[in-house]
Amino acid sequence: MIDLSIHFLLSVIALMLVLFFIFVLYLFFQRERENHFLTARETYIKNYSQCWYEYLFNDEIFSVVLVPRGRAQVEAIEIIFSSYLKNIINENVRQKIKEFSNVYLIKFYAQDLRSKRWSIRMNALYRISELHIDELLEACKKLERTNISETEYFQLLKIYSSFQPDLFIEKIKVPNASYSESEYRRLFVLLEEDVFIRFFDEFDRWPANIQYAVIDTAAAKKNMKYIDRLKQLLTHDVTEIKIRALKGLFEIGVIDDIEPFVPFVTSDFWEARLMVGKIFKHVPLTYTYSYLELLLQDENWWVRSQAAKTIAEDREGLAKLQQFIASSSDQYGIEMAQEIVARKQGNR
Repeated sequence: MIDLSIHFLLSVIALMLVLFFIFVLYLFFQRERENHFLTARETYIKNYSQCWYEYLFNDEIFSVVLVPRGRAQVEAIEIIFSSYLKNIINENVRQKIKEFSNVYLIKFYAQDLRSKRWSIRMNALYRISELHIDELLEACKKLERTNISETEYFQLLKIYSSFQPDLFIEKIKVPNASYSESEYRRLFVLLEEDVFIRFFDEFDRWPANIQYAVIDTAAAKKNMKYIDRLKQLLTHDVTEIKIRALKGLFEIGVIDDIEPFVPFVTSDFWEARLMVGKIFKHVPLTYTYSYLELLLQDENWWVRSQAAKTIAEDREGLAKLQQFIASSSDQYGIEMAQEIVARKQGNR
């Protein structure tokens, strides 16, 4: 019995040693494979970065040596392209990158879209969007019909927004997942102007988080095309929408008529009064002082502070605040005016 137990124990130990040896060999193989991959990637970048620059920026003739041979070189090209796309705004360069990607990279990303690994599929989706590989649109639609994650679906929406805006809008109308305002903003900021404006055309049909994202995106784009659309929202029934529209108009910063904003000087909501105080920064004090004087006497500290700051930014602002201090009977307003005057004079 003892001899049998010792024999069994030795067999187990031998098996564990074999498995350990195999595991060490596997780790060694993987490490060597990774090192080989990184070396191939860095070699490509070192050898061909200048060639890419000459082709993309100096209209050099395209050379077949730039065509990737294997995954390492594909990743090297991704690094080169991403650097240019993030740091340089040049439509000619973007077009060349798109054309190259749609010819020489699609087979790699098409294969990745069929992978069982989530990380590989997601990387492919990111690259398809970044490099604008519209030749893979149908492959993306096919992927959507499988059991994908919410993150993958969100990335597909980004792709649709760039490649097929009508499909994108249809998907937004009947969402497969619920997204936050910030996520919707990430989608909307990619849209062409004529597509994005359609969200204003059907504004009241959208849920609140999309409505808010539309307003905030218009503000972020700072496009004067949206000024009239935002002005129309100033009469909306929902207070939050009116306040966000005010903020959007302030962010765009072009005010050609103060009349739409005058009613908000006496709004029941301090946030609206605050935003008017900010908006009047973009209008000469000659046209706004009487309203800012009212806001300087507001019951809310933030509104008073903003009104005083807006007045002080004008060339005649300090004189107006000093005049207010001398003539007003509103103690809170006087104290705020004195604080801003002292701060401005101290900064001279």
